[in-house]
Amino acid sequence: MDLGAITKYSALHAKPNGLILQYGTAGFRTKAEHLDHVMFRMGLLAVLRSKQTKSTIGVMVTASHNPEEDNGVKLVDPLGEMLAPSWEEHATCLANAEEQDMQRVLIDISEKEAVNLQQDAFVVIGRDTRPSSEKLSQSVIDGVTVLGGQFHGMEIKSNERCCSFDGDADRIVYYYHDADGHFHLIDGDKIATLISSFLKELLVEIGESLNIGVVQTAYANGSSTRYLEEVMKVPVYCTKTGVKHLHHKAQEFDIGVYFEANGHGTALFSTAVEMKIKQSAEQLEDKKRKAAKMLENIIDLFNQAAGDAISDMLVIEAILALKGLTVQQWDALYTDLPNRQLKVQVADRRVISTTDAERQAVTPPGLQEAINDLVKKYKLSRAFVRPSGTEDVVRVYAEADSQESADHLAHEVSLAVFQLAGGIGERPQPGF
Repeated sequence: MDLGAITKYSALHAKPNGLILQYGTAGFRTKAEHLDHVMFRMGLLAVLRSKQTKSTIGVMVTASHNPEEDNGVKLVDPLGEMLAPSWEEHATCLANAEEQDMQRVLIDISEKEAVNLQQDAFVVIGRDTRPSSEKLSQSVIDGVTVLGGQFHGMEIKSNERCCSFDGDADRIVYYYHDADGHFHLIDGDKIATLISSFLKELLVEIGESLNIGVVQTAYANGSSTRYLEEVMKVPVYCTKTGVKHLHHKAQEFDIGVYFEANGHGTALFSTAVEMKIKQSAEQLEDKKRKAAKMLENIIDLFNQAAGDAISDMLVIEAILALKGLTVQQWDALYTDLPNRQLKVQVADRRVISTTDAERQAVTPPGLQEAINDLVKKYKLSRAFVRPSGTEDVVRVYAEADSQESADHLAHEVSLAVFQLAGGIGERPQPGF
C-alpha cells in the first residue's frame, strides 16, 4: 500500500469540514457537491474488499429516485448482495475520517479484515445519467487506481444492445445509443410486444388455437396497445398499477404475458398448455415439431424462475436470435407516443378515487369531466390521474402526438387536479 500516493491523491479529493455521513441501505446519499471525497474513499474501500474476497466488487454511483442535484454511492458484494455489515461500518469510518487519519484507518481496516495487499483487485463501476455522475465516477476510479486495482466503466458503443436489471433482478430494460449518440430505452411495453408476438407466431405455425392475452397498466404507451391489438391481433387487458394485479389477470389465460412499463413482468402458461405443447412437439411433422419444441423450450425458460429478469433476458435474446432482429429493428416495431408524467401535492390523496383500471377519476366531482375536455384539444391524446400509494401527491400521466402537446396536456391536467382535488403549495407551473 503506497501511503504516500494515497495521501497525495486524497488531498485532491478533500473532505469538507464537519461533514458526517452514514452508510445505510442506500449506501451514502446527499448533495452531489459534498461527495467527491466519499467517492475517492469508496474506490479505496472497494479495492480492499476485492482483495479480501478475491472477487470482483461493484460500485454504483447513483441517488436512485432522489432529485437531480443529489447523488450517492453503494458498494456491491461479489454475489450481487449488499455490502457485508462489518464493511458498512468500515465505509462509514473511512468516509468520515479526517485527512490526517486516512492512513491509520486504511491500515486498521486491512489488519482487522486480514486483507492480503498483494492480491489482485477488480472493481466494476456503474453510474446513472445525472450531470454529476461522470465526475464522481472518476473520483471512484482515482481511488481504485491509487491502490493498484483494475476497473471496468461500461461504455455503450453505437447501436450496441444493452440491458439492465434492478437490484433484486425482477425488472429488466434494454437500451442502446444510435449512430448520432441518442439514447433509446426499450421498456416493458416493447418487451411484452416482442414476447407475445413471437408466441402468437409459434401458435399459428403449429396450428394451436390457445387463449393468449397481454396485460398492461394505464401507463403502457398507447402505441404499444394499438400495435398489439391492430397489427398482431393479440388481445390486451388493463389492470390497476402493481405487478400483483397484472399477475392475477394473466392467470386467466392459457398464455398470459404481462409487463409494466418499468420492465417488471413475465409470461405465464397454464398446466394444460404445457402438456399440450409437449404432446405437439412429439406428434407434429418436422417444421411444426420444430416450432412446438421452440415454444416448449421458452415455457421451460420462464418456468425456471417466473418473474425473474434473467429468464426474461434469456427468452428475449433467444427470440432476437431466432428472428434475426437487431435492437434497432425491435425498437422500430412501433413508435412510442410522446408522454409526460407529473405529480401534484394535495392535502389528502384520498379525495381521488378511480375506476376502469385507474384510467377514470370518480372523485372529486367534475375532475374527470375536466380531463375529458382537455384531452379533446390534442391529437392521439389521453390522460389520467391516480393517487400515490405512499404520499399525498396525485400522479398525472398524459400522452399526445407531439412532446409539446403532451407537456401542455399534462400541465393543464395538473392545474385541474390542483383546483379540484385540494392542491397545496405552489400552483403547477409550465416548463419541463
